[in-house]
Amino acid sequence: MSTPGESQGAGAGILVVRVLAGVVAAGTGLVFLLTAWVAFSSRFGLGSQDPHGYGLLFGAAAAVVAGFLTAVVLPLAFPRRSWSRGYSITLLTFAAVAVLLVAAVLTA
Repeated sequence: MSTPGESQGAGAGILVVRVLAGVVAAGTGLVFLLTAWVAFSSRFGLGSQDPHGYGLLFGAAAAVVAGFLTAVVLPLAFPRRSWSRGYSITLLTFAAVAVLLVAAVLTA
């Protein structure tokens, strides 16, 4: 049997993990959104904003890495009972966006 102090300590540990996961997911999510925007605007933007395509290439590569980190860390910010659902949603969303990014690079 656990004492009341142990259960509060475990709850505090999970709370720390959730807060840290939320902060990390917010940071990597922002990097993901910005780099994906650079890649997609380089591919589909008007005019010659990126004449050599470096924004498309490096933006897509950075977006895939940041998106993967976001997809792995973000579900940890939710309550523990929602982690499996969170992983399935974030990883499927990441896979869809990663396919679109790779398609944007390959069709340029």
